[in-house]
Amino acid sequence: MTDPSAPLADPGAPAAEADTRAASSVRPAVTVPRERARDAGVAVPTASSPTARRTSRGRLASWSLSVAMFALTASWFTGWALPLAVVGVVLAGVALLARRAGRELAWWGLGLGLGAVGCSAFWIVWGLRAAAEVAAVG
Repeated sequence: MTDPSAPLADPGAPAAEADTRAASSVRPAVTVPRERARDAGVAVPTASSPTARRTSRGRLASWSLSVAMFALTASWFTGWALPLAVVGVVLAGVALLARRAGRELAWWGLGLGLGAVGCSAFWIVWGLRAAAEVAAVG
């Protein structure tokens, strides 16, 4: 049994010289009261953080990346992909603000979504100029 008033030992610290043969063996786990763990700065899981939500982390970021990739591909050919690109950018923004896992995917979704907005804007401007030129001629 360990003394509850003793300081917490660092499990990653190197073993003492006298304890070299025990350093290679597996050490048993020590049960530490929650109060001592919090005082030592160790993250303690609570009942308010459900584990069921952990499975859905990063899903929004992957959706933003998927939508942005599709929008970028479609925006190479037409300007009608602009609403889809905006959806990809908004999803990426929400995923980044949620501070969940998969932030790399959200950043990629944001970048590809902004690229799709640029390509779609190019086609829209080109179409408006072409329509204005046709109206001026005819």
